[in-house]
Amino acid sequence: MKYMLNKTRLAFLITAVGVTISSCKKIVDVEPKNIVGVENMYRNVFDADAAVVGVYGKFMKLAKPYMILNELRGDLMDITNNADLNLRQVSEHTATVNNPYTDPQPFYDVIVNCNDVLDNFTKMYAASKLKEAEFNQRYSDIGAIRSWVYLQLGIHYGTIPYVTNPILQVQDLKDNSNFPKVTLPVLIDSLVAFTERLPFTDDYPAGTTLQTTVDGYNTSKFFINKNILLGDLYLWQGQYDKAADRYKRVLEIGGPTGNSELWYNQYRISSFGNAGVGYSRVQDFSSLVYTNGWRYLFERPQSDNEFNWEMIWSLPFDRNFEPVNPYIDLFSPVGGSYLVKPAQQAIDYWNSQQQVYVFTSANVNAGEVLRDNFPFDARANFTYRTIGGQPVIMKNLYNYLGTDNLPINAFSKAGKWFLTRAASLHLHYAEAANRAGKHRVAYALVNKGINYTYDPFPGNNVAANRDVTNYHQTFLPWPYDFDARGGQAPAYRNTWYRNIGIRGRAALKPVTLPVTDSVTNVENMIITEDALELAYEGERWSDLLRVAIRRNDPAFIADKVYDKLRKSGLSAGAANAARTKLMNKDWFLPFKFN
Repeated sequence: MKYMLNKTRLAFLITAVGVTISSCKKIVDVEPKNIVGVENMYRNVFDADAAVVGVYGKFMKLAKPYMILNELRGDLMDITNNADLNLRQVSEHTATVNNPYTDPQPFYDVIVNCNDVLDNFTKMYAASKLKEAEFNQRYSDIGAIRSWVYLQLGIHYGTIPYVTNPILQVQDLKDNSNFPKVTLPVLIDSLVAFTERLPFTDDYPAGTTLQTTVDGYNTSKFFINKNILLGDLYLWQGQYDKAADRYKRVLEIGGPTGNSELWYNQYRISSFGNAGVGYSRVQDFSSLVYTNGWRYLFERPQSDNEFNWEMIWSLPFDRNFEPVNPYIDLFSPVGGSYLVKPAQQAIDYWNSQQQVYVFTSANVNAGEVLRDNFPFDARANFTYRTIGGQPVIMKNLYNYLGTDNLPINAFSKAGKWFLTRAASLHLHYAEAANRAGKHRVAYALVNKGINYTYDPFPGNNVAANRDVTNYHQTFLPWPYDFDARGGQAPAYRNTWYRNIGIRGRAALKPVTLPVTDSVTNVENMIITEDALELAYEGERWSDLLRVAIRRNDPAFIADKVYDKLRKSGLSAGAANAARTKLMNKDWFLPFKFN
């Protein structure tokens, strides 16, 4: 096979992986088996690190198809007047085998690289060129990336070739007799079996050559989180306790005890710091803060506290390194082609919400007062922006466009690919917990947090000296045990006391918990919150499809896509046809290498 590692991206991470220029040039755009020989490429841990970086360099080219397939096929993203027929087909569920956006080859390019690297890592370990720990860490990382890519292929194509042995090139996969296809359920079972056997599921340890900071980029955020991957696979498989277990390991990544800011805040959706929806003037909802808070999560430098407390897996696009940021061309009307935009259906979701204002005055016992004149979700203001009279998706543009809607730097196309953050982790954990029968735990994490939900007098913290020994905690075994006690008599500051929930951080009215704690009702709440919080982060199609399959309810996905198209100024006529197709469980793209 041919390494597809871009020279500039390799140069960017040279310091991080500790490889010399002369060593790295051997793996850049050469045919190793014919020129330098595999034995001269995989000599030591530094060559192994370069191979890891090479896989991630190739992986980053999936940023564009990942976004288009997961968001434009769902109910939150629509096409603009600038979109071509191919994007229209994806949005309207009429894509043909010749549509370039349905080509699986970019995904299999990564898989072919992974298979080659995994095979050579095994040989290196057998030849004592890698120590056991070095092998376990790098083999598990690349194995997890391959499982992630295969899961994406299964989600979008349904039935695919599952190949784990080295092959020379993607074109070899065209021979169906050598590479038979497997269905999505079989694929997921195979991915679970493989990923469970990976020998290392933690992050690269501090001090290793792949765990460092280069040019302000914290490389710990570059690499896939293997516990979350396993959690997602279990969620698809229907093993909800196992999924919750894997997610909880990351939710409490700092361990069972601690007292540092990092320990209290990392991945906890904390009330501390500057990551929520806020206002500059008391009770004045016109004073929404645009330059900080929740919006700033997507602009923050990769080295600051709030970024590290929220972001779990994020890859940067830098003007000096390839690949070029694809999101500017997709989303921006300034310096880009402005091809896709927020769907009216998504805007309606945000406009259906209700903001609340929380009083802190000692003579107010209600805890919160509903403001009827503020009937929308302020996260909408940060997720998209109106430029030239058109709605523009902004999450991936904050490092490119300034508040004046002009490029921050005319020569820079900086940005980030957000793959996993604390909010998506909480929502997937809530989905697993709800299906496992822990409805109230799921409800708490989505709404206003453990402390608020597990308190008989929620919102009333006036009595600072009351005893909360038996409140503010779930009293459940792992992985559903949460202790959020925050009292004064006796004094408690337990692990989750700063947790304020997804909707709490957004300053929204909590959803009413169904009297019957209905699994379906709580799940519907979670999927709605997925749309409000995670729009345009690549989660939507997989979330809708997973629930539709789980419930055996094609209307769950068909109706949402129908509503998007019905409200679209460009695709309204396609709504009925798309709904009919999806109601027939025709959910998958045509599989053909273009």
